[in-house]
Amino acid sequence: MFKKILLPLLILLPFTAQAGVLGLDNEIKGEYNTDTSASTVTAQVGKTVGMYGLSVSADVDFDVMEFAYDGMDFKAEYDVLQLNNASIYVSSGLDTNWAMEDITLGMSIKF
Repeated sequence: MFKKILLPLLILLPFTAQAGVLGLDNEIKGEYNTDTSASTVTAQVGKTVGMYGLSVSADVDFDVMEFAYDGMDFKAEYDVLQLNNASIYVSSGLDTNWAMEDITLGMSIKF
């Protein structure tokens, strides 16, 4: 498990620090499925710009284990009544063949 998940995460840590210096949002996620003994390590690098309760974000997804591009995601989100715990959003993206993904409308409540 160390070789499959933790080692790639440790190797990518300096690159995420570089992205943070550039003002980019980044996330690295490692998962291990105990039923199928499959592990995945994915990374996202993007940018979020917000003003007056409206935020627009775009990020690029990568499969770290396969060293492959997984697509691009876009999201526009608005905080309802400036509560910062309830928002409405619209999101979409591009897949690996640059085809448009489904457009999703939603609402999020955080507590």
